[in-house]
Amino acid sequence: MLRISHKRSAFTILLVAILGVVVGCSSPDGHTAAATRAISLGGKTIHISDTPKRIVALGSQWADVSLSLGVTPVAYIDNVRMASGRESPWSGQRLAGVTRIDPAGDIVSQVAAARPDLILATGFGARPDILDKLNALAPTVTTVTGAQVDPWDKMVAALGTVLNRQHKASEVIRDVNATVAEEASQNPALRHSTYALAYMYSADQIQVMADPADGAAQLMSSFGPALSPTLLNVAKSQGQPRFPISTENVPYLDSDLLVIAFETPDLATQFERLPGYSTLPSVRHHAVARLTVADITGINLPTPLSIPYIVKLIDPALRHTAPGTQVK
Repeated sequence: MLRISHKRSAFTILLVAILGVVVGCSSPDGHTAAATRAISLGGKTIHISDTPKRIVALGSQWADVSLSLGVTPVAYIDNVRMASGRESPWSGQRLAGVTRIDPAGDIVSQVAAARPDLILATGFGARPDILDKLNALAPTVTTVTGAQVDPWDKMVAALGTVLNRQHKASEVIRDVNATVAEEASQNPALRHSTYALAYMYSADQIQVMADPADGAAQLMSSFGPALSPTLLNVAKSQGQPRFPISTENVPYLDSDLLVIAFETPDLATQFERLPGYSTLPSVRHHAVARLTVADITGINLPTPLSIPYIVKLIDPALRHTAPGTQVK
């Protein structure tokens, strides 16, 4: 995931790997009680009775997943607004009126006020002081796979199981995958191309990503291109999968496709004036996708709602991508 500037809150992550086992329970008077499901979360087991109806999503990724399944959370943390100062362009007004939790305030009290029966927590596995209090309020899940960014499809499948909406979850996954596959099929040259994903957060620094296992990399690679070998080599030499480069090193961005976000519109203008910019392969072939901070969040934290939006946004750059000499 690309680093958003130090002024921003770090992107967070949430939710749930579900290998559910449904256990039927009978009440003493002979009536059948609500089913209890034991859900395994990488060594941790939580028990959920009945189908959750009041979901608190401590992060935009899980809020989107919930919306995609037709369930509006009762409260959520808005990572996109935290990073960009605006609501996500892909969720639109679907979260209008939903309580936004302020991560700078007392999170536990705000969650308690929402009266949740399921909490999807964002990276709070590393905050046992808060996690214990959340667990006391409602069943709380923190991650699906343990990865820094959980795969969106596994998140959808997991929450679909929790909400007894497995069929809907399968439909969501199928439709999003079809959108990506269609884009890839329309641009076969991408399979022989390279890409770079970057974020210019100051007048002299550009953050780049060079980790094939990163959630953003997995989304980009699903269109067909491979990560830039130049950036992979720099990452290997530095021992860092994500690292800043100075603006004098713009030639490092020598991929066939460049997807880059800017902290401000002025930085986008400055970037185009940098030495080496005009000779970049992506620039010569008009294969540069210029994004806002809100947009790049949809790549950094891919969701079933953000992916179709991102596909439309970067489609012109994908169509102009011409294979170079880095990938044979």
